[in-house]
Amino acid sequence: MFTNGSTVRIGLYGCNMYRTRDLLNGLQKVAAGRFKVTACLDIDRTKADFAAETYGGAAFDKEDDFLSQDFDVAIISLPAYLHAGAFARTSRAGKDMYLEKPVCVNAEGRQTLIDAAAQFPTWCYVGLSYRFIAPFRKAAEILRRPESGPVIGMHHHWLAPGFSESQTPESNWRNRLEHSGGQLIHHCCHVLDWMRWIGGEVTAVTASTYTPPGAPLPHEERELTACLEFARGGTAVFNLSQHSHQYNQFGTIHAQNVGLSYQWGTNTFVKEYHQRPRAADVTHEWSLTPAPNDGSDAERTANQMADFFNTYTSREPPTCTLADGIAAYDIAVAIRKSYALGRKVAVAEVVPEAVGV
Repeated sequence: MFTNGSTVRIGLYGCNMYRTRDLLNGLQKVAAGRFKVTACLDIDRTKADFAAETYGGAAFDKEDDFLSQDFDVAIISLPAYLHAGAFARTSRAGKDMYLEKPVCVNAEGRQTLIDAAAQFPTWCYVGLSYRFIAPFRKAAEILRRPESGPVIGMHHHWLAPGFSESQTPESNWRNRLEHSGGQLIHHCCHVLDWMRWIGGEVTAVTASTYTPPGAPLPHEERELTACLEFARGGTAVFNLSQHSHQYNQFGTIHAQNVGLSYQWGTNTFVKEYHQRPRAADVTHEWSLTPAPNDGSDAERTANQMADFFNTYTSREPPTCTLADGIAAYDIAVAIRKSYALGRKVAVAEVVPEAVGV
């Protein structure tokens, strides 16, 4: 069992995801010498052996053997549809964990999480990482200043380049709705969590969508617009465009006493508007280079792993909780239900019971 000041022993639950590599690289940057990998699990023994050779520890291809090992925290990085079951079995084994997003892709997985968390309480940090991307982190920091006042409105655009004809459900598990949850659940959980992190609990959603005939992966929303209503007032509009022939994210946030515009892409910035409506009073810019504090993906991961490691070793509650992961899933489900029914949907309509985690 981990105690303050001791080395954190880590078990890798899944060794064949690029995210596993990124998380370990990030952890090495912020906590070198303070952790060690002691066990590596993958159903492909060659992947487990490779991880053990790379990071240390013993290799396993049987879950029971892996979970019987004496480590403190499991890093669960698997195809999305396996996350809920892995959480349940890891919590049953009494292990703390870092659980990659999305935490579930369907109602059955959601219930599995809730039941396991109630029966086997454990410390769980969820890998929702947009809180740690430079412009999104800066926007949150500005909005949390007392002088900014409450958030009134947010508008976020996620532009993606689209799908090729080679992308079929058979070509990758990410292309199967039942395995990934689609873009809205698998990737957009990040930004839905970020909007909730800034604006507060989401109570209702009004959404519309359009997918052109004959599109590859017809289950995926090609054009999606959703208006989210916050319990404490204000709204957020989320637009997902998956046939934009670009890749970029940008938006605006309007608080009582400050306006923000931001972008994460070729140009990455946050602009603050206080006194000059046509020219920013303050501009924060990043080039996304490997240089320190320049907003790279590696820096994002290192910042999140520092947050994970510091909260874990100090025995504080996790910053990104299982309840946060479930809430992002619930918002995505409410979005899909709204456009399917053609009306506003209360998030409570898609929540079978309170999230008791």
